[in-house]
Amino acid sequence: MTKPFYRLRQHYMCALVTFFGASFANATNITMCTDLGRVVIELFDDDAPQHVANFLNYTDRGFYGGTVFHRVIAGFVVQGGGFDKDLRGKRPRTPVVNESRNQRKNERGTIAAARTSDPDSASSQFFINLSDNEDLNATRRELGYTVFGQVIEGISVIDAIAELPTGPSGVFPADVPDPLISINSVTRLEEERYGDISPPERSDLIRSEIQTALDSGDSTAVLFWAQQMRNVCGAMNPDLLVIEAEAAVTNLNETRALASLEEYLRVAKDVHPRYASALKIYLSIVPDPEENQATQAMMPSLQEIAGHCTPEAIPVMPDGRSASIEEMIIGQTEIRNFVASTNIQLECLSELIDEGELRKEETALLTSYYNRRIEAMEEVADNFNEQVKLIQDRQ
Repeated sequence: MTKPFYRLRQHYMCALVTFFGASFANATNITMCTDLGRVVIELFDDDAPQHVANFLNYTDRGFYGGTVFHRVIAGFVVQGGGFDKDLRGKRPRTPVVNESRNQRKNERGTIAAARTSDPDSASSQFFINLSDNEDLNATRRELGYTVFGQVIEGISVIDAIAELPTGPSGVFPADVPDPLISINSVTRLEEERYGDISPPERSDLIRSEIQTALDSGDSTAVLFWAQQMRNVCGAMNPDLLVIEAEAAVTNLNETRALASLEEYLRVAKDVHPRYASALKIYLSIVPDPEENQATQAMMPSLQEIAGHCTPEAIPVMPDGRSASIEEMIIGQTEIRNFVASTNIQLECLSELIDEGELRKEETALLTSYYNRRIEAMEEVADNFNEQVKLIQDRQ
């Protein structure tokens, strides 16, 4: 039988989740690193507490990393936070209650929650106003679009996105920019070190600080300086992402470890020398990613990916201490049918994985499910053999 985690060594693992947890709970500013540069946003904690908490929850889980600005309307808004570079949607959390009557207006440079016609439907998506959009504000009769922050640095980056040509793409009939601009990361902004020098020089100094902390075995310092690197939108290469994850595990910060690994698995190649290390850490934290609450929002539905690979229900096991010979024979037949049908299902899953057309997180979900089906089949067979021994002892 195939080893339980064989496929996990052959295919990419996924995602994750949470990002920079409660240790930064008082932060009100965030750094958004995009393909075109750095944007700093001040959040209105007091005026839109539920929307800020919602946005920070997505931020802390690493949800926004790898998403794109999928909607651009010149002179109106730049919108993102819900789709990846293939324009496939990411699963959001529970929507938040509208807070648009907070005296904050949809003015140029503000960030607001995107929603449907339902005022209380805002989740992960947001937009940045390119002008004063009075029509989006609340009125005495109708709720508006909740403003929960303001761009305080990098509005030129947003303007550059707004100048891109747009057109139809994927599921969208219009307004998709070309090229798509990715959000590489969104993190809480700490007080910055070396703030009086240029970003490239700052990145070099921070990288040196990380190495010093690593050499001295100071995992807390490693995490601090890695956060500083994110704050300046410095290069978080695959090696550094694994280092950050290892330091987070040492500091019992699974939230940050998972976020670092999700980013690593999104940007690294499966031939990267730290891949095995990253996978080992990931599996030690989330052996079944699709069942973990922290990753559910980013995981695709198993039914959507492999609904045609029909699983066979695990048969009821006869109790060898009391079952008759006839019941044991019936049970044996059911278990043989289960094993045979599961093998067919595994072949179906294997074909899907080997086709190489799935996203990394989809491959990860399917791989994890594949391995658990193998384990379930082996467990059923072992359990039945134990029941056979019990009935033999009764003879």
